[in-house]
Amino acid sequence: MYNELDRTLFQSDGRFLEIFQLWVHPDYRRAGLATQLKSKLEEEAQYHNVNLIYTHTEAVNDHVIELNKKIGYQEVRRGPIWDDIIRVSLIKQLNVSN
Repeated sequence: MYNELDRTLFQSDGRFLEIFQLWVHPDYRRAGLATQLKSKLEEEAQYHNVNLIYTHTEAVNDHVIELNKKIGYQEVRRGPIWDDIIRVSLIKQLNVSN
C-alpha cells in the first residue's frame, strides 16, 4: 500500500503510523471510544515525531469513513488492496517538530 500512495505525503524517512482493525464492541459504540483511541494514537505519533497516520476500511463502512473524515482524515485511495473488496484508504497529517 505504501508504494501506491504519493510519497510526498510521508516524511523523508518514510515513517508513519498505521491503524489497522480498530474495532469497538457493539455494546460500546457511539460513545466516542474510537475517537478517543485515535486521539491517543495521534499523541503517540507526535511524541515520536511521526507526521502521518494511515488507515483503511471497507467502502461499505460509511459510518467509519464519516468518523475518520470528521476527525481530520482525508481519503487518498479507493479500490481493492489484496482481494476484490473495495477499501478506502485515509490519512491524517500531523504537525510534528523535527
